[in-house]
Amino acid sequence: MLAFDHLVISSANPISDRQKLLEEYQLKGVQGGKHSLWGTYNELCYFSNDCYVEWLGMDSQVTASKSDNPLIQEFNQTFDQGINRPFQFALRTNDMESYLRHFQDKDIPYSGPFAGERKRPDGSLLKWRMLFPKGSVSPLPFLIEWEGKNIPSSANDINLERFLELRIGSSEPEKMLADFKDIYRFGQPVGQLENGRLLITKGEGITAVFNSFQIN
Repeated sequence: MLAFDHLVISSANPISDRQKLLEEYQLKGVQGGKHSLWGTYNELCYFSNDCYVEWLGMDSQVTASKSDNPLIQEFNQTFDQGINRPFQFALRTNDMESYLRHFQDKDIPYSGPFAGERKRPDGSLLKWRMLFPKGSVSPLPFLIEWEGKNIPSSANDINLERFLELRIGSSEPEKMLADFKDIYRFGQPVGQLENGRLLITKGEGITAVFNSFQIN
């Protein structure tokens, strides 16, 4: 089973960008942590439907430029170009091994899994794995599997009764639908096509439109 996990935003100043959104829409956010292996850090905003927004910032471009992680490579390119916007998203799984077998059985190219970790502000360690399939359209979301559950240090930092949805635009929506069915094993209906966008629905109230934000 897959679920929308989080939206990743490239940011030159994650703290400032998070604060702007929080002030405008009366949301609560939290400090994330540093990814020492990748030269990055993040700020976060959690929602009650187990989704969150991540503002990814650069801590060491020397370290980031040496990473073989596709997400960090893509972020490094956006940082070089001065791009500050959503650029990737993750789908959550609790059985990454089954996707590895699926990719191998179906000759679906992929990179990973890549291990990740960061320390929360309270000192606890959060760990996860990431898997990057490749398909006919780009960008494709990556898969993430958490060790335990990814929640903020305090439940008070979750925006209760606020929800996050994702709409994914594509110039080739039919190919995108095929990728979601074949690569991620989404059943039918995969989602809802709306004006050329695939809507993955899980909650209501706040909508993140890929490549831009729309708050309802």
